[in-house]
Amino acid sequence: TNTNRRSVNKRSKTLSLEHLEQRIALDASGIRPQLEPVCEVYIDKSLVGVDPVVFGKSELVGQDTKSFVITGVVAGSTVEKWDAAADQWHDVSTPPTTSNPRQLLQLLQNRIIQKDDQIRWLPKSTDGVTQKAFEIVGWDDGSPSVAPDPALLPGAVENLKAYSDADGELTVSWSQTASAAPTAHYIVSTDNGISQEITVTDSTTIELADLQSGDYTLTVSASNTHGEGDSSTASQSLLTFSDLVQDFQDSSLETGNPDFIRYGAHTPEGANAIDLYRIAVDVMKGLPSDNPYSWDVQAGIHGTFWTTLSSLKQGMIDEGFMTTAEADEAFSDWKVVLNNCNHWVKLWAQAQGVDPTIPTQNFSVVFIAWHRLYIAAFEKVIRQVLINEKTDNNSPFAAELSDADVETWALPYWDYRTPENSALPQGFREPMHNGRPNSLYEKIRGADINAGLPLSETHMPEGDLGIVPVPGNAQTGVSVSQYFNQSVALQQAQTLFTQFNSLAELSPHAVAHDVIGGMSDTALPRISNWIDMVDIARLENVPTLWESNTIPSDAGETLRNAIEQGNYGNVYNFISDKYSTDPSAITSIIDDSNYLTTFFGESSNIAPSLIGWVPTAGRDSIFYLHHGYVDKLWTEYNTLPTSAYLQESVLDIAGWNFTFWEPDANGDPILQTYSTWNNANYLGSGVETITSNKVLQAVYYPNYTYDSVEPLNSKYLPLPKTSNSALALFENPIFSPSLNTIQPDADSSIPGEQNTIHDLAFHAVNLELPLTAGLINELTSTETDQEDIRVAIEMVLEAPMKSSENIGVAIGSKHFLETNADKIQEYWNSWDVTAGTGNRDGNFRPNETFRLMNLDNSLLSHNDSVNAMRNLQLARFNPLAMSSTSMPMTTHYSADVSFPTSQQFSFQHDIIREDSQLAIMILSATPDSDASQQTTLSEISSSLHQNITVGTIGGDVDALTYLQTNPAVIGNPAALANIQVWAETHSPDASTYYDRAIDLACVYMATNPDLIPIYRDNPLAAIKQYLDEGLFHGRSLDGWLRTSTIAAARSLVFAEI
Repeated sequence: TNTNRRSVNKRSKTLSLEHLEQRIALDASGIRPQLEPVCEVYIDKSLVGVDPVVFGKSELVGQDTKSFVITGVVAGSTVEKWDAAADQWHDVSTPPTTSNPRQLLQLLQNRIIQKDDQIRWLPKSTDGVTQKAFEIVGWDDGSPSVAPDPALLPGAVENLKAYSDADGELTVSWSQTASAAPTAHYIVSTDNGISQEITVTDSTTIELADLQSGDYTLTVSASNTHGEGDSSTASQSLLTFSDLVQDFQDSSLETGNPDFIRYGAHTPEGANAIDLYRIAVDVMKGLPSDNPYSWDVQAGIHGTFWTTLSSLKQGMIDEGFMTTAEADEAFSDWKVVLNNCNHWVKLWAQAQGVDPTIPTQNFSVVFIAWHRLYIAAFEKVIRQVLINEKTDNNSPFAAELSDADVETWALPYWDYRTPENSALPQGFREPMHNGRPNSLYEKIRGADINAGLPLSETHMPEGDLGIVPVPGNAQTGVSVSQYFNQSVALQQAQTLFTQFNSLAELSPHAVAHDVIGGMSDTALPRISNWIDMVDIARLENVPTLWESNTIPSDAGETLRNAIEQGNYGNVYNFISDKYSTDPSAITSIIDDSNYLTTFFGESSNIAPSLIGWVPTAGRDSIFYLHHGYVDKLWTEYNTLPTSAYLQESVLDIAGWNFTFWEPDANGDPILQTYSTWNNANYLGSGVETITSNKVLQAVYYPNYTYDSVEPLNSKYLPLPKTSNSALALFENPIFSPSLNTIQPDADSSIPGEQNTIHDLAFHAVNLELPLTAGLINELTSTETDQEDIRVAIEMVLEAPMKSSENIGVAIGSKHFLETNADKIQEYWNSWDVTAGTGNRDGNFRPNETFRLMNLDNSLLSHNDSVNAMRNLQLARFNPLAMSSTSMPMTTHYSADVSFPTSQQFSFQHDIIREDSQLAIMILSATPDSDASQQTTLSEISSSLHQNITVGTIGGDVDALTYLQTNPAVIGNPAALANIQVWAETHSPDASTYYDRAIDLACVYMATNPDLIPIYRDNPLAAIKQYLDEGLFHGRSLDGWLRTSTIAAARSLVFAEI
């Protein structure tokens, strides 16, 4: 039956000719002939011209189809049949106007095309474009067929092939037949199993457009007036851009393993997992240090007391982690598993020969990825320990484990963002459990936290306030949970992975370390923890922790006198003695000593405890549930439309040792390496061990899932999970144009670099962007288009040892910042920790004389000035990832500058103008402190970024690429108002998002040349293969670009086409 057959209303008094054609017989037998499916006929542009195109019946459909009826003639064109008797052409395409059956039958007979009939087609236009002409319905009228003489038919075409080089198109090419018989036309048949098309052409190459995704059978034959020659057939798959995008709509960027489910610690399943966790930790703490499953090794992967290369090696030998020979081999091959956390950047950068005076690049980008793999490996170790104990009849835990499902155990997480879950899980609070020491309890932890005080009732410590930037909003949370809630909401809105990663590292991550570690405790429990920490360090041959073996340089006269007059010799002896005999002797002089204030003062930013200090954080069992929640936030982010991939090229800049102990198939410990120190390209040429793609494989296919993945906004309401992994892939940094890079200098007239926080504080640093503030705002605006292009900056900072402070960054008009520098400093210094009301734990409280001056040199009112300051704030953060760390670190902070810029324009108080040059200003409450004088801002780079979320963008101009290839447009307001329209008018051949996808597909195939013969003819399928299989199998997406270019990738892939 006809596949395009339509139903007929039986009540209708009229029948269309098309309906009748498919219902009546052609001869006296009264039997309807067998119908062939409707076939659409296209006339290739090689034949389109002023003159009509003339065909013989056999020339169009050969001898197999006995006859056919012309139907479905495209409006504007005409099909005519030659009437030899009348010696004229008759129009057979005009729709009939009669309903008389006899007249309809006559019209039908006129439209039947049989042997020796000729037709001609008059196109609706003669512009040389391939056009749909008409449709035909084939009939088998029962008459015998007379095969033509083969010698009169053209031979089969040769070298037939098909490939896609435009969205929804296939290019088909072949070689001419070598037959002696002439060829009038070539007939190309296209069949995708649903519909069939015929294209008539004179050319040996045609482009088939407006195709749907599918598997196509392409048949080509040469024809002449005697009929068609033998056909040649080829098959080709096609994937369109819109279908590629649709295939990955609402798909998370990650795919977990449902065999292992991580539950919230406060759920029944989570509580059960905690009970099993307690058993495993108990066992691990009893294992010797040379056992990879021991608590010493697993915690030591994150950090140890040994903060130099020599002390690390010697400590590992002394504490039994390795023999001398094993240590020599490990350090010579850089296969050192301890001190592997990304916070140890300085140690390993210098160990690798990096000049310590040169800031190491962007190591913070590995934070969330490294910790995901670390926690995942730890989880596998815990599971294996439980399995071992369950099968050991001599285990003291055999009875408890006999019915336990240890084979599917997964690490629970602690969701301290939710107020009702914000108390330390019960299983971690009590020193004893079932008559045994509770291995999950840790004395050297925050006293309030151990007592079960919920974080929803714990005030943010002053030292951590402002770590998270909330542009345009000074409402910092009254409680830790509320602060985390704001932090997470801000992270979820980020469209740059590096910025999401940076914010996640600052809060809740760093703040949680500090709060759980006791940063909000009163002085006495902090003093107790300080003593315990120093004691542990001394047991591990580190007597110098926190200068405890000396009289510190910042002890102050009162403390110094107390130590000397009591013959204590050092600060440790004084504190440990007075804590047990007369604690007031310490607490009464805290405010007289900078050293004591640093550790025990009300505004201290140090949490002297295991989890509050990088080298020992992994020794506290709650550390792993804390990081489980941080990891869950990444899983939730990966479901959002703002989600972005961690890119391989970003990881390559920050090569890191992703090496962990994991159980093998037999349960024995093996070293699992995902990437090595040598990934970093700053180590020089000749380094070929680049395996960042293996890191991506592991982090985007984690060996677990979460019990609930429901991202919530700041009001705890669900967010739409509409991520698209294909579009996120196209946000690769190779498509983000770099604008510039500057090295800040507070005073270029002074020899040397003036780039410390002390130097730069309250100076306007011109970003030297090629875009004015007005143009940045125009790019961000979606009023005239939906491109939403943003400007991002990345700041690289070097922070000193054991000193950190919260700094701020303001952004705005360079002139406005310069004019109001003193007033901005006055505002920043007005922070009052006692001014917390409602949902604020503190506030800036400038006096009534605080008034800023706008760009018209007019004073703003006091209230408008305060509101202006809120719009100026770009960031408030701590350069150290954890405030309590005592290691020098290079960190970075990424920020979207477009948002505060648009907010300032909306403010409408003349603090920014269309022609304003953007600048940043470093804000510091203590610009003269040691930390400020040692922390440097070495580099600020800027680039354009776009979060692609529109599903139907295949034919749209790729705005970001257009700006990259047409830099002059960046300064053109008319163009930026609507880049799509501008490009279509001025650059009709501008690249589209389809082209971007093809670029990435070619890079992927060039990186993996075995894929070229498979996907070269259908390149978008290579992107689908990467998302379906390639990433899972650890294939590199863009490794080709380490040494070559996109253009070279295209040339390689399409070389044979």
